[in-house]
Amino acid sequence: MEMFNVSRIKGMIKNESQVAVIEGKWEDGRNLSVKSLFDFVCDLRFESQHAFHYEMFNNGAAFQEILPRMCETANIRNIYIAAHGDRDGIYGSSGEAISFTRIKNAVKAINDTKGQLHSLYFGCCLFGQSQNMQELLEESEQLRWIAGYTKSISFVDSTVLDALFWQQYFNFPDSTPLSRIVSVYDRLKSDAPGLIKRLGFKVVVRDHRRTDQVYELV
Repeated sequence: MEMFNVSRIKGMIKNESQVAVIEGKWEDGRNLSVKSLFDFVCDLRFESQHAFHYEMFNNGAAFQEILPRMCETANIRNIYIAAHGDRDGIYGSSGEAISFTRIKNAVKAINDTKGQLHSLYFGCCLFGQSQNMQELLEESEQLRWIAGYTKSISFVDSTVLDALFWQQYFNFPDSTPLSRIVSVYDRLKSDAPGLIKRLGFKVVVRDHRRTDQVYELV
């Protein structure tokens, strides 16, 4: 009889990573997914491939339902959104364009939840323009930072940077959301400056101690 893996069950129940991954399908007939990235990183850090939550979204209606629901789920502090994208929005598995306005409405709905969401990370081409992320961050008082890519990105290159990011992020579990993302970004600038520049990786944060509370990390 196969013995139960206690750490695996623990990860399933507690979502030790505090991450939810929601993903749009990439290509017809191909098995591309960022899920394998989080399987790998969570297995290394938490000894379980089940230490994060994963769902797929098909269209705008699904996205608007999933985002606030994830915020109400116990122990989810960070949501990673993986999909095709452009400057004006992202795309669900059906290929339906999900406009910036619709995304903003979904983010605004976070305010009606009792969750403690800290961040959104857009693993999407082009959508991570500073103006987009600043406007989204201003829509929800729960959020402390938003990350994304300002350029067209290859699946391999962005997966490498994402792996470096989350591996570092899990190394600072006891920090405040702001100090945690600053520490991670500083480390990335040291370890992968070429990837950051080539992919146009950006992070926008909120700091209530500043006059300009929402600003881009540089």
